Amino acid sequence: MHSIRAQVWTRGLAAAALRNSRAVTRTMAAAKFVRFTSTEAVIPKSMQPRPEELSQGVTKTVLGDLDASTPPANIRPELWTMYVATLRRLVPESTWPPKRRMLHWMLLNAETREELDLTLTLTEQWRMHMLPITQATTHLWSQACARLKYPEPFMRMLLDRWKYRQLPVAQTLAMYMRFLGTMGAESEASEELLDDVFKVFALYEYYDIPHNAQAYGALVEACCDINTEEAWRRALVASEETLAEDTPMITLEALNALERRSVERNESEMAARYRDLAKRLDLKPASKKEVQFDDDSTISSPGFD
Repeated sequence: MHSIRAQVWTRGLAAAALRNSRAVTRTMAAAKFVRFTSTEAVIPKSMQPRPEELSQGVTKTVLGDLDASTPPANIRPELWTMYVATLRRLVPESTWPPKRRMLHWMLLNAETREELDLTLTLTEQWRMHMLPITQATTHLWSQACARLKYPEPFMRMLLDRWKYRQLPVAQTLAMYMRFLGTMGAESEASEELLDDVFKVFALYEYYDIPHNAQAYGALVEACCDINTEEAWRRALVASEETLAEDTPMITLEALNALERRSVERNESEMAARYRDLAKRLDLKPASKKEVQFDDDSTISSPGFD
């Protein structure tokens, strides 16, 4: 009897724990606006289009008439609905203002290149109508392109400052150089991606961002990751440029990468030099903290200066 009661009690606890676990999972999913158990993206209630916005089927937008009920191939209905609703709000006669979080939601939920291309078109219209973005918008763009291993949209936006008016910060550019290096190590287009790494490095000055240790470190790490002969040559040139200064701008991770590749190339003296430099400069490992945003969506993460 006691055994049966114990079993019932244990099962009750297990069921309660399961319910709690599911509740936590649902909460986390809502926080990221993603339903992890399916490919359906959950539109938060505060961002859902009003029924009258899309009730007529074909809807007038700044890009012409669009039907919210017929998404193109490889684009989920939820993202297409959000896209059409947001474009509709850009027409002069719209009484509902577009919300920046609608653009952010699409960036967070894009799962295919087609969905990211759709978000790029929306971003073009957003900026052409002089609607505001923040540093967070640009960082979310870099993360989305890295997540989908699709570097072209973000490179396109960075290189066309007049059209897209992005707001990158040093952390975003350094992260993107590392992503390009990682992707270049796995791609047949490694030389093209290597050129893109150096384009991003050059864009610091274009956006009035001073080069710092994270910039040089990411540049060198990306070259070491790609690890072709040309990438190795550029890694040496870039690192020597800053190591020649009285106060070198370099990271521990970059020196470790140079040491590792020197060992692989049987350059023991070079490897020892980079190892000694790391000790002499007393460099610390880079912060593993995620980028954080203030209330005004500006980036404020310690360890990225």
